[in-house]
Amino acid sequence: MHRQYQPAEMAFGHAHPADHDHDHHHHHHDHHHDHDPNAERRQLVAATAVVGLLLAADQVLAAWGSVDRYPFGVSLALLAAVIGGGRVVYLALAALIEGRIGADIALAIACVAAALLGEYFVAAEVVFIALVGECLEALTFDRAQRAIQKLLEFRPRTARVLRDGQEVEVAAEALAVGDVLVVRPGERIAADGTVVDGRSAVDQAVLTGESLPVDKGEGDPVYTGTYNQFGRLEVRAEKVGQETTLGQVIRLMARAQAHRSPLARAADRYARLFLPAVLTAAVLVLLATNAGPLWEWARLGASPALDPMPALAVLVVACPCALVLATPAAVLAASARLARRGVLVKGGAALERLARVDAFAFDKTGTLTEGRPELGDRVALDPWDPDELLRLAAAAERPSEHPLARLLVAEAARAGLVLPDVEDFQAHPGTGVSARI
Repeated sequence: MHRQYQPAEMAFGHAHPADHDHDHHHHHHDHHHDHDPNAERRQLVAATAVVGLLLAADQVLAAWGSVDRYPFGVSLALLAAVIGGGRVVYLALAALIEGRIGADIALAIACVAAALLGEYFVAAEVVFIALVGECLEALTFDRAQRAIQKLLEFRPRTARVLRDGQEVEVAAEALAVGDVLVVRPGERIAADGTVVDGRSAVDQAVLTGESLPVDKGEGDPVYTGTYNQFGRLEVRAEKVGQETTLGQVIRLMARAQAHRSPLARAADRYARLFLPAVLTAAVLVLLATNAGPLWEWARLGASPALDPMPALAVLVVACPCALVLATPAAVLAASARLARRGVLVKGGAALERLARVDAFAFDKTGTLTEGRPELGDRVALDPWDPDELLRLAAAAERPSEHPLARLLVAEAARAGLVLPDVEDFQAHPGTGVSARI
């Protein structure tokens, strides 16, 4: 199941997975504007579940020797093959029409050949493996979609701009280069730009992974999606929409997910290389196993009684089921494990390259933290006592929301120190706090 994001639309929250008609072994050819990927996904899951249940029921009834495995005279395995095989054959025909030779065709040939051999369970098994592989790819696609959606949530929907000296709230999509944005404490910045007035601390973790906010003042750059913690900022917009750093990250991820990795194309490469050879081998086997009847037909003109079973068996054996199922399963498992560890992966191609990496280079140590500061040694100069110094510092910092302030207050609590009340508290972005005890 191969879909392609429209990056320009994705950057503004209008994510429409679009079908991509080449370079994959599962394609969807409904380009209608009302195409519902969720409905398609539900249909895929339902078909997979029905085929799987029919296969299981067929084997259970066969083990019991029950004639009920042939309700209305039809094998449950044959019913499963027909229900799921329609999708496989449709995709194969679509591939042929487009001039593509891929795993779709190999799967369809194996399914039809097994059915002609009377091996309905094998035919249904081929179909089931193809559907399961498609479901796994859909899960991987959904995981990538959720990761991109999480990034979209960091982009503000509205922004305040200065117009004739007045603050006016506008939609983030309506921002233009040159607008002066007003960003209050607790708000996210809606455009990449430069601070023209004010001082504050800005949390840039969404872009840089830095655990501590960065002090910003006049002339400093700020970025879309970052969080203004304390002071009021006025920012002149220099990049808006998909041209911002966050927009480019989203677009990069969308493009990465729109293309299959080299490993994921293994089944199609196999089909392109070996399917012609397999078909040739099947024809040779057909001729070799039916040499006698064919000779009689050539000599006497009598209708030959051909036995196609050996040739059909060759087509079934050549099915790339393992590749169809193994690749999406491996990518899904790796992506899930990395997601639990907080690692965001662009796509399957990145995972493949990761296996060949010998060393990593990081541009700054701030991205390699655990995300929370810790207090190291406390060194107090005479006549100060370390505990007394911590008590006074924590008391002064208690009204502040800065991560380092919360750290000092937590350390004082762990040390069992009683903090005095303070007056005239003031936060000074970029320098610290002041208070009277």
